[in-house]
Amino acid sequence: MKRKDLQSLNDIASMIRDREMAELAKLNLRRLRLEAERQKITQDVQAAWKSGSDNLMSARAAESFEKWAQMRQTQINDLMANLQPLIEAQKQRTATATGRHRNLGKIAHQLLAKHQKTKENRL
Repeated sequence: MKRKDLQSLNDIASMIRDREMAELAKLNLRRLRLEAERQKITQDVQAAWKSGSDNLMSARAAESFEKWAQMRQTQINDLMANLQPLIEAQKQRTATATGRHRNLGKIAHQLLAKHQKTKENRL
């Protein structure tokens, strides 16, 4: 295999690896945003109940908000459960792409060493 061909393959593998890593980053960002929303809702429910302890109207509003928050947290949990297999599959694709890139780098290094050895033997 020629160095030029190997370099082209290495460049393609690098682009594939970068694309897979970007996709994994997007999925992880979605997961982090869902987790942050879930935490924010929990904090908001606690704050609503604290303000509701002083006033009956606020307590009723806090109760309504808590019902909505429970529904939303169930939705978030479902979204996160659906997202987890996608993240795992993307991790697998990213690992494959990274391994391919590393293997091509090793082959390139071996080819270069072989080329230099052949060059030294000619001298």
